[in-house]
Amino acid sequence: MKQCVDSLTGQTYSDLQIVLINDGSTDDSLSIMQELARADRRIEIYSQPNSGVAATRNRLLDKVRGDFVLFVDSDDWIELETIESLMREQQSRDYDLVVFQSGAARQHDEHLNQDEVIKRFLEHRSFRGSLWNKLIRAQLLEGLKIDQTVSYGEDAMMVWQVLQRVSQVSLLGKAFYHYRENEDSLSRQHFNGKKFTSYTAWDMICRDVDESWPQFSDIAHARFACEMTQVLRAAAMSGYKRDNSVKLLQETVRRDGPKINKTGISSKKMSLYAWLISRHYRLASLITNH
Repeated sequence: MKQCVDSLTGQTYSDLQIVLINDGSTDDSLSIMQELARADRRIEIYSQPNSGVAATRNRLLDKVRGDFVLFVDSDDWIELETIESLMREQQSRDYDLVVFQSGAARQHDEHLNQDEVIKRFLEHRSFRGSLWNKLIRAQLLEGLKIDQTVSYGEDAMMVWQVLQRVSQVSLLGKAFYHYRENEDSLSRQHFNGKKFTSYTAWDMICRDVDESWPQFSDIAHARFACEMTQVLRAAAMSGYKRDNSVKLLQETVRRDGPKINKTGISSKKMSLYAWLISRHYRLASLITNH
């Protein structure tokens, strides 16, 4: 955590409000936060009983006073020139959203209007649903809350809602964010029922697309099928029984799976595996375990 906060307090852009949420920590995290806050008056600390990522981010949003918001997870850190670079880009064309990379940089920058960024989001390749790599105009977040009933896909739901309000978006090729793999995170845990909540996220997104962005319906439903195929694969690999949640996802993939090949948003291998796991869950579980 200290590396994360140090990467914020050391930013070359100094006009910052740095909000730290202590989500019911049982280690020395709070004392470290307090020590850091004594050294930098821009740091604000708020504590709450352990409530999870969604509740923590909602608490943070309640405290925002600035014009833009950037989320940084406590295990991660950013380059010291990150915010200065993002703000310079934002001001160049008054962007609503500036998106950047982690890990390897992209070859070039891109400037997208709303239609283009909606399509990119649904394709979920060059533009994904994570919150942590996006500088967001605070005004676009007004009245929005991250759904605390969704444990897997809640970021994508929030980003989707933001995209309904954007006009111009910048996709930067430079990588500013350093993501530390955390074996204890939800995405790394042994499969449990919480991952089925991603159905809620993508079902909502698809319903919105069908109503407001019908030109992208095939892409949205193809992405729905891909996401549910990945959840089914994780369940099958862990030996999870074929219960009603599995059956619901299978029905979704049987319905929308053909659109994967039709739209070309993923590989033929994904399309074939979607076909298999939506019809033969036990057979798919044997394949994924060998």
